[in-house]
Order: sequence, then C-alpha cells, then structure tokens
Amino acid sequence: MNLFHVRFYSMLEHFCECYSDLSGLILCPVLGSITPLFIPNSRIRPIRLIGLCASLITFLYPPVLRIQFDPSTAKSQFVESLRWLPYENINFYLGIDGISLFFVILTTFLIPICISVGWSGMRSYGKEYITAFLIREFIMIAVFCMLDLLLFYVLPESVLIPMLCGAEYLLFAGIKPFLCRGLVQ
Repeated sequence: MNLFHVRFYSMLEHFCECYSDLSGLILCPVLGSITPLFIPNSRIRPIRLIGLCASLITFLYPPVLRIQFDPSTAKSQFVESLRWLPYENINFYLGIDGISLFFVILTTFLIPICISVGWSGMRSYGKEYITAFLIREFIMIAVFCMLDLLLFYVLPESVLIPMLCGAEYLLFAGIKPFLCRGLVQ
C-alpha cells in the first residue's frame, strides 16, 4: 500500500470513530428541519438548499455505520441508552441490527430523492414541505433504531403527523391516515 491509501484509511477510521453514533444520525434531520424556520418564505432557494443538504448529510451517516457493522452477530449494535423518565422506568434506547440498518440506508437514500423531485413544485409552501420531509425522515430513522418498546409503538403513528399538517382540506386530512393504514394492512 502506498502512502495515500494509508492516509485515506486512517482518515476514514477517524471519521468512523467520530460520527458513528445513532443520536447524530437522528438529530441531523431535526437540525435541518429547524433551520428553515428562521428564513422568510420569500427566500425559497436557501430553504430548498438547506433541506437538500441536511438530507444528503444524513445520507452520509449510514455507510459509516455499515463499515463498522459486524454482520456475524445478531445482537443490536451501536447501542445508546439515556434515562428519559426514570420514575416510570422509561428509557431512551437506540440500537441497530442488520434489518434496521437496511431500512435506515433506504430511508436516507429516498428522502433526498423525494426532496429533489418536488424541487420545482415548492413555490408557495417550500418551508413547510422541507420541514415536513425532514421531520418524517427523523421519525422514520428513529422507528428503525428504537429499542424501547413504548417509543417503538408511538413513533410509527407519529409519522402521520407531517402528512396531516400540509393538508388544505380538513376532511381529506382526517381521511388520509385511514386510507394509508388501510392500504398497508
């Protein structure tokens, strides 16, 4: 191996050590969804770019996780624990296994595509569009990484919230979750 390969692999290992936590993967779309809220609606181009950049940065996390992932074990890896409500014995457990890793990679791959497909269509509600997609990405990644049973059942239902926020007609907004749930089941 030449010197370039050695330096490249050492930089890659350092990057993997610094940016391999699941909380960073989950918080990246959250920060990306909060940032456009401080930009006026008239400036649609920076809002689009912030949303696309946040989704692309989120897309860079799972390959690092895949590099460090050990496929020889069935245990959850990259486990993080935080005491959330200690008096109720509810903890915030994050972890990932082989199937969850695939779905996280798929989610982070599809969200930038969805944002770019709607690029020309978001003229009047661009801020809401970007915020809804990034919040949905945050919730979907959290669903696939959650090891706590309570939050695992709460988060899939909360994926529907961004879909309801963008509805212009309230009757259709009330029917949407039932249509989606009926198509899935």
